Amino acid sequence: MMKIKMLAFAAATAMATPASAATYIVNVSGNGVSATGSIETDGTLGLLARANVLDWQFNLTDVGGSFLINGPSNSQLLFFNAPALTATATGLFFDFSGSGAVLFQNPQVGSTINFLCYTGSALCGGSYNRISITVQNFGGGISQAGVQQIATAAAVPEPTAWAMMIAGVGMAGGALRRRRAVKTTVRFA
Repeated sequence: MMKIKMLAFAAATAMATPASAATYIVNVSGNGVSATGSIETDGTLGLLARANVLDWQFNLTDVGGSFLINGPSNSQLLFFNAPALTATATGLFFDFSGSGAVLFQNPQVGSTINFLCYTGSALCGGSYNRISITVQNFGGGISQAGVQQIATAAAVPEPTAWAMMIAGVGMAGGALRRRRAVKTTVRFA
């Protein structure tokens, strides 16, 4: 009986816990450049500031090779003329018609190498309205116009789904535990 109460408490707690961080998947390619990876935010929906972006990881590829950028531990993030980045429950969106830019760069901002930049201005690589990707000096870009989705929300089970899974496993375990042993007798003729 105590185990059932504990399972019920765990299920109720899981249902009452709001989601916090949100992960968005980046997968963009064209004109000989590509970037794949993820951006993690604090879960804020609407216009984002630099403080809302917690972590990022990208594998950048261009004609010069490939390079891995890992979050704040080995790269920098710059928001220029913000706000330009918007988070929704389904994805991240960038306004390429504005003057803003979001730049992920290693080793530091301004080094002209190893970056993924979403820009409406000429900040990244000297071109307007594009996604700039490089592992060499100012690499290539993919032209964009207006507000575009730049990343999709990662699929994460809802707290209620987790609660139902936990409760189901607990009930199945309880049913197995309560099963009575069948007594088997063997007779020889």
